[in-house]
Amino acid sequence: MHELVSRYHDAVERYIRLKIRDRHLADEVIQEFWHKVLTHKLSGADQNKGRFRDYVRTVLHRLVIDHFRSKKLQSLPAGELLDPTRPDADYDRVWRDVVIKRVLARLETFEIQTPKNRYATVLNLRLKNPEATIEDLTDRLGRQLGRAVTPEAFRKTLQRARTKFLELLILELKETIHPATPEDIEAEIYDLGLGHWYRRYSSESNA
Repeated sequence: MHELVSRYHDAVERYIRLKIRDRHLADEVIQEFWHKVLTHKLSGADQNKGRFRDYVRTVLHRLVIDHFRSKKLQSLPAGELLDPTRPDADYDRVWRDVVIKRVLARLETFEIQTPKNRYATVLNLRLKNPEATIEDLTDRLGRQLGRAVTPEAFRKTLQRARTKFLELLILELKETIHPATPEDIEAEIYDLGLGHWYRRYSSESNA
């Protein structure tokens, strides 16, 4: 539990600061959250079943609500936080960003540990320059490596990088869902708004 919370601390803190625009109040809630983590006093949905993402959302919603009530503040977006069945676009966006960041970090680790591997480098080039042509990206990669790279070699590496990214994405999500059936993982990918990547990367891996 502590390990998972530590992994997603960026999502926790970014979300609280989004919901509580007052910096001092946000700091208080964040401190309270970590105090509860360290003293094993988190309450919410069953952390051993379903999605860890949903569990954290329930915990954070209750924490924010309790904090506002204890201080008798009236500016709480109550309708959004009190209904657990209501979508929370801010939370989903923050969580998605952190998932992508974590999977890219896994890909970078894979590149470092694998001689002559350029998966993370190539995929990051494409993600940061979505409108660039393959020729332009090939040029940039060649300058980074200090040697010539062909467009065909870039395309092949990019395809393999996407396949590896998808593999690592599934691994990341599998560790946050219980039980983690293939259907559960696929549903989580779509719920996070990563379905377009999943369809494209899956088709490329099967090509």
